[in-house]
Amino acid sequence: MPIYKLDAATAEQIAAGEVVENPASVVKELLENSLDAGAKHIKVILEKGGLQEITVIDDGSGIHASELRLAVERHATSKIKCLQDLERISSLGFRGEALPSIASVSKLSIKTRHKEESTGSCIILEGNKEKKFTEIGFPVGTSVTVRDLFYNTPARLKFLKGIPAETARVSRIIHLLALSRPDVSFSLIKESSPLLETSGDGKLFNVIVNLYGTSLARELVPLDFPGKELALTGFVSNPSFARNSRIFQVFFVNNRYIRNQIMKDALDKSYTRIVTSRKYPAAFLFLFVDPGNIDVNVHPSKTEIRFHQEEMVRKYLEECLKQAFSPCYFIPWVQKNSVLQPELENEKPPLKGIKKEVYKGGVSEEIEREKAIQRNKNLYPERIMESEPQSNYNSIQADDPGKTLKTPKLTAKLFTGKPFSGSIKGQIFGTYILLEEEDGLIIIDQHAAHERILWEEIERNEKSREHYLQEIIPFPLEVPSFMAEELTDKVHLLREIGLEMEQFGNNTFIIRAVPFFLKDVFSADTIFSILEDFSGLALAGREYQKKTLLKLACKTAVKANRVFTVEEIRNLLVQLGQCKNPYYCPHGRPVMIKLKKNDIEKYFKRQG
Repeated sequence: MPIYKLDAATAEQIAAGEVVENPASVVKELLENSLDAGAKHIKVILEKGGLQEITVIDDGSGIHASELRLAVERHATSKIKCLQDLERISSLGFRGEALPSIASVSKLSIKTRHKEESTGSCIILEGNKEKKFTEIGFPVGTSVTVRDLFYNTPARLKFLKGIPAETARVSRIIHLLALSRPDVSFSLIKESSPLLETSGDGKLFNVIVNLYGTSLARELVPLDFPGKELALTGFVSNPSFARNSRIFQVFFVNNRYIRNQIMKDALDKSYTRIVTSRKYPAAFLFLFVDPGNIDVNVHPSKTEIRFHQEEMVRKYLEECLKQAFSPCYFIPWVQKNSVLQPELENEKPPLKGIKKEVYKGGVSEEIEREKAIQRNKNLYPERIMESEPQSNYNSIQADDPGKTLKTPKLTAKLFTGKPFSGSIKGQIFGTYILLEEEDGLIIIDQHAAHERILWEEIERNEKSREHYLQEIIPFPLEVPSFMAEELTDKVHLLREIGLEMEQFGNNTFIIRAVPFFLKDVFSADTIFSILEDFSGLALAGREYQKKTLLKLACKTAVKANRVFTVEEIRNLLVQLGQCKNPYYCPHGRPVMIKLKKNDIEKYFKRQG
């Protein structure tokens, strides 16, 4: 196969593909240039999610008129001069590919004035071809406008998401850079409407409040671990606050946002020392390292780095975060600042969402409801040390040490009969309901059963719309600004399935009504967790509505470790028996299994 040298246009398109993926990547490169130029005020203006137009205006040092043409050529940069500079990079950008890559797939104009010059200059390019260069009046700083992104590569447009999703991506980029530089004021304007703004007062906590809201901010505890070779600062959430995803976890090294497995693992390891649930704390971590001990030239996006002494960094992070989540570090700060006020519960709340019905099966003795452990005692449960190994019940030692009794494996089969005439024998592990029939033992997963009940009731009521909507006392829901744009686009879809809300300010929504099954168990956290799970996913229309309802049913259904009364078990079984398909939850998991009596007897050697 012959070898060809690529023409300049093709080479530029390939280079642009490494840098420019969407409007957010354009904004990232332009903002990094502004920060490297010493800007203290940066404004981003979007039209049609950045697909029609992106403008970034800063008050940085500007570009010399004599260097403006050079700035849009490939591999031209003011950040480094030689190979040795790569070993100690302190700037955000350094590759010299951003402006020419953007120019090759857009209509680009740059207006700038260097601080040492009395007039400004302007250059206009289309597809990286210069169309105009002129002297203009302009304040010190730079304004870059990118129009019609991918106008000359229409095939790449089909890989972009809709306007709300692209706007949310841009907002997320500004979030990250604003967190990295609290001393810089950032603002984002969409179609002449402000979406977010930070003050630039140098206080990280104030940036978090502006971007994520007070609901999250009041759960945070500050970190400050100074050192000579390594230093760690930032915030982590108190152990009672956690999310289903890492949406509130961001990591920075030398004020550069990064994705790094070492930092992620250290946080997880420290957090799971005290919390066993599969959730994640909020964390805004800033690690400071000698620039000579990291390699930032790993990936074109510059969001991945390598540490030269990985093990040392790992141990340092684990030790710092272990202290951060320890009572001696956390509790005094909370008491001083009144951030966390645990609500003590003496009893579990009554079970919601299961109506009282008459159960005609047999009933054993009443099962007493267990009292809930107070939440503040759960903050720091003692770690259980490695216990004795689990017994192997398939190889049991007999009295004679030389003889091993081989027992058959106990098998359980998916049960699709009628379990509703059995005798209730209780509940095990706070999760499974036991029913005894003449020929076996039926085990029912209470969460899967309740989820099936809710889902079929949702389907019935949604079709008829009868009693589907339940008004509630208006309740505020605060979300990060990058989620607010996505939610604004979905409000009409949520309204159609009974979740009525309206925007109240940029990042706050007022919930006025919920689907019927949420009336007694509604919480802002439930709604937020749904939005969190779907954030960034390309879901629309009926698919979005169905998945939202499935999530709501799952989160509303009773969970494991919920102790039932016999009356609650009876009501659950009656309603399960009325379902069209009581054997599977809406996600396809089995609701019940059956252990046959003769299999149990074989296991205990009562049958041959």
